[in-house]
Amino acid sequence: MSFVLFYGLFLTLPKMLLSIIELRFLKTQYNKKPYILDSTSFKKAANYSIIKEKISFLNTLVDFCLLWVWILFGLQILESLLPTNSLLGSTLFVLLFLFIQSLFSLPFDAYKTLVIDKKFGFAKGGIKLFLADTIKSFLLLLILGGILIFIFTWIIANIPSWEFYAFIIGALFIIGTNLLYPTLIAPLFNKFTPLEDKDLSNAIQDLLTKVGFHSNGVFVMDASRRDGRLNAYFGGIGKTKRVILFDTLLEKIPKDSILAVLGHELGHFKRNDIYKMMVLVLSFFFVLLLLIANLPQSLFAEANIVQSPHSIIVFLLLLSAPIGFYFTPILGYFSRKNEYNADQFGAKLTSNEALAKALLLLVKENNSFPLSHKLYMRFYYTHPPLMARLIALNCEHLAFENQK
Repeated sequence: MSFVLFYGLFLTLPKMLLSIIELRFLKTQYNKKPYILDSTSFKKAANYSIIKEKISFLNTLVDFCLLWVWILFGLQILESLLPTNSLLGSTLFVLLFLFIQSLFSLPFDAYKTLVIDKKFGFAKGGIKLFLADTIKSFLLLLILGGILIFIFTWIIANIPSWEFYAFIIGALFIIGTNLLYPTLIAPLFNKFTPLEDKDLSNAIQDLLTKVGFHSNGVFVMDASRRDGRLNAYFGGIGKTKRVILFDTLLEKIPKDSILAVLGHELGHFKRNDIYKMMVLVLSFFFVLLLLIANLPQSLFAEANIVQSPHSIIVFLLLLSAPIGFYFTPILGYFSRKNEYNADQFGAKLTSNEALAKALLLLVKENNSFPLSHKLYMRFYYTHPPLMARLIALNCEHLAFENQK
C-alpha cells in the first residue's frame, strides 16, 4: 500500500488540512467588521466560500477512497475487461479510467452548480443545460483525449526514451488547444456575437491599437444563460486572438471600468505572461514525464497490473495530482506577480481609479470573499488579495466607500 500511503500523506492529508485551516479562518472572519463589501454582501460571500470549501473537503476524501479502490483491485478488474494487448484496447482502458473518474466528480459539480450556485443567485441554467454541457465535455474527452492517448500509447510501446517524444506531442497538443479554443471549442458551449455597441467597440479598438494588439474581433459571450458572474478575457494565440466580453459585464460595469479591465488583460499580452506561464506548465509536464518514465516495477505490482503503455499513462494521471499540488504554489507566485504588473499597465492606459473601481465591482458582483488564510492563498490563489491590489494602485480608500 506504499502508493496509497504516499498519495494520502502528500496530497489528501495536506489538502484536507488546508481546507480545515481555511474553514476556521472564514468562520472567525464571519462576524468581524465588514471588509471591502457591505455587511450583507460580506456575510453572503463568507457563507458561499465556507460551503464551497466543505464540498472541496468531501471531494478530496472521495478522491482518496477512489484511488484506494483503483490500486486495490480497480485497475486489475478494468484490465481484465479489455483487450489491452492492442493499441485500441490500451486507449479504451485509459478512456474508461478517465470516464469513471469523471463520474465520481460529477455529483460534486452538479451539487455546486445546480444547488449552491443557484441558491446564491449565480447559476441561471437548469439541469438540462448542465447535462448538455456534461455530455459535450465527455465527447471532447473521447475525441481529443482519445487521439492524444492513442499517440502516447504508440510512443511508449515503440520508442526508447519515450518521455522526450511524448513531451513534444503533449506540448503541441497544449499549444494547439489554445489556438483552437476560441474559434472551435468555446462556441460548443457558448454563443459569441460581435459587439454591437459601436462607441465601446471603437474605444476598445483604440486601446488595442495603442499597445499593438491585433485580434480578429471583439465578441460578446452569452455567459448570462449559465451564470451571473462577470468577466472579460483575451482568447487564443497568434491570429486566433479574440477579445471576449461577458454579457453580464456589459450590463453592470461602466465603459471606463470595462476599458480598465481590458487594459489589465493587455498588460498580460504586452509582457508575454501567457507564454511565460505556458513555459512553466510545460516544465511541470516534462518533470512529470521524467518521473513516470522511471517508476519502479513494484508500483505496478502493487496495483496487480504489469507495466505497460496504458498502465504508465494511468499512473501519469494519478501522480499528476500530488506532484501538481506542490507545483501550484510556484505557478501561483508568478501568476500573482503578473497580476500586479498587469494592474500597473492597465492603470496607465486608463487610470488607477477606473481599474480599482472595476476590481471592486467584480468582487462584489462575483460574490468573492476578500479574505483568505495566507497559507491557503499560497496554494490556491492565482490573483493577489483585492486590498493588496488596491494599495498597489494607491486606491485603498475606495474599499471603504462600499461599506455601510
